[in-house]
Amino acid sequence: MIVYDDKTLLARRVIQKSEIELFGRAVSRGAAVGKVVCLYGRQRQFYLVRLRKNQIEDETRRFRRAVRLAKKQIEQLGSSQNSDNAAKAQIFDSHFLMLEDELFLRRIEEYIDGQKVNAEWAVKTVSDAFVAEYKSIVDEHLRERYIDFEDVSERLLSALGGAEKSDVLFGENAVIVAADLKPSTLIEITRNNPLAIVTERGGWTSHTFILAREMNLPAVTGVAEVLRHVETGDEIIVDAYSGRVAVRPTVETHRKFKIAAKRFQVDKKESFRIGAGRLKTLDGREIRVRANVDSPPGYARAKRLGARGVGLYRSEFLFNREQGFPSEAQQIAAYRKIAEAVGETERVSIRTFDLNLGNLRRGEFEKEQNLALGLRGIRFGLAQPEQFRVQLSALLQASAKENSAGNIDIVLPLISDVSEVTRAKKILAEEKLSLEKRGIAVGNPRLGAMFEVPSAVFTAREIAREIDFLNLGTNDLVQYLLAVDRDNPAVADWFRTLHPAVLRAVQMVLEAAKSAEIPAIVCGEMAGSPFYAPVLIGLGATELSMNVNSIARVGRVVAGIAFEEARELTAKLETCGGADETESVVRNYFLENWSHLISPDILPPEK
Repeated sequence: MIVYDDKTLLARRVIQKSEIELFGRAVSRGAAVGKVVCLYGRQRQFYLVRLRKNQIEDETRRFRRAVRLAKKQIEQLGSSQNSDNAAKAQIFDSHFLMLEDELFLRRIEEYIDGQKVNAEWAVKTVSDAFVAEYKSIVDEHLRERYIDFEDVSERLLSALGGAEKSDVLFGENAVIVAADLKPSTLIEITRNNPLAIVTERGGWTSHTFILAREMNLPAVTGVAEVLRHVETGDEIIVDAYSGRVAVRPTVETHRKFKIAAKRFQVDKKESFRIGAGRLKTLDGREIRVRANVDSPPGYARAKRLGARGVGLYRSEFLFNREQGFPSEAQQIAAYRKIAEAVGETERVSIRTFDLNLGNLRRGEFEKEQNLALGLRGIRFGLAQPEQFRVQLSALLQASAKENSAGNIDIVLPLISDVSEVTRAKKILAEEKLSLEKRGIAVGNPRLGAMFEVPSAVFTAREIAREIDFLNLGTNDLVQYLLAVDRDNPAVADWFRTLHPAVLRAVQMVLEAAKSAEIPAIVCGEMAGSPFYAPVLIGLGATELSMNVNSIARVGRVVAGIAFEEARELTAKLETCGGADETESVVRNYFLENWSHLISPDILPPEK
């Protein structure tokens, strides 16, 4: 159990006048010395950018486009409300008037120009001032209008993300500091090559920090009220081995950690490559490594490291919260590009949109209390058949050999019952027939399913008979099996990847695939972890799909172990009664047999 004491939750103590030391939990190991970039925002996250004089006019125009986009969205939402939703329509009318308020808009433009800052920062600063003014009003009815300004501000910030994006990047050696960090934001900011992450909220098993580990990006979380202790531009040291963070460090502290940070950057450049695309254990067991990518350039790097195809292409990254679903033409172009990048000899598995209602614009649907158990994955697709049909049509066209490499597979997310597969197959057949009748070339993509929930595990043999291959999504599988929200740090200690129930579930799915004679691709953090991959191999996995940055680490471990050793390890796990025991057995086996392949520093901590 996690014990929240002074050191792990806050533990702030002043060492010298200029240095503040903070403590949190290391969730992606490494070390970095850099400059703070504070990240703000809920739906769309942003940071302060200082502009040059010649950039101000373009930034102002970008803000005006965002205002027009936000107004258009409100008009659309307002017109979609029926007479029973008069209260909602009134709120939208109020928000629209705020976006026409000359004083409000002028103050934001003046702030951009006078302070030479990006539009996001100006919106935040001016909106905060308006909110403070309204909160100070004595009249309760007027005072509560501050909530409307907060909503309008959030919509403007989101619109700035949906409108033409600023081409201003933050500088080198950036350390991102935020209350929390969304996975989509992390992916977006990686083009700036940040050195590390420090957040207030998040856990070892959250999407964000799974990505951080795959990217070799040091990260510390659990630092309470971290944004109160730092400012953009502060020098910061992140020790993501111990969870220590030093803000405005002394010369002596800087000297000590600079050496560790340099050593970490050298270690990141480890250049293990899978020879000729064939990865084998010491005793000849072949393990196929695929890549989880979202763009052709990402696969180019994975291919250089030895990846053989794409095990998971997340099509939802084509979706824009403000602009909506991509058109059929846009989807066809994107799917063709990734298929061509992979080439005719390998395959790319494209997952249909794994969205939930939280991904959509506010006002389009009623808010769900529990997104993880709500309308998401295949449920979302079947409940929105128009968009689902468009995507399947695009995939059919992109998979035609006349148009691409003809190597596209389709993966259905969050399957919980065989009927969902049969319904999807029926829609796919209908779309194929419709295209053929119009003389449009189509391919014959294989159809697979994501196994992520317990019901799919227990009916794996039935589902396997209806599909051509399966993907085992271990992140959600652990979450649903153990009833643990992986994004909730308060229960992070109960998220146990090596829980006996998880291992048995994985084995059941792999055996179902073997019985049906179909491929089983394991993705998620288990596949991309050098600590968990040998366990998967011992359980019978032969295909692993992972983030590009995990390929070298996992490949090095797999090439250095014997399949029989992995089998011996999993045999030991069969007699374990709980997660503490399984984790201890795996950790000790690594230290006794494979310590030359993996540093003890990156082994999960003992409970």
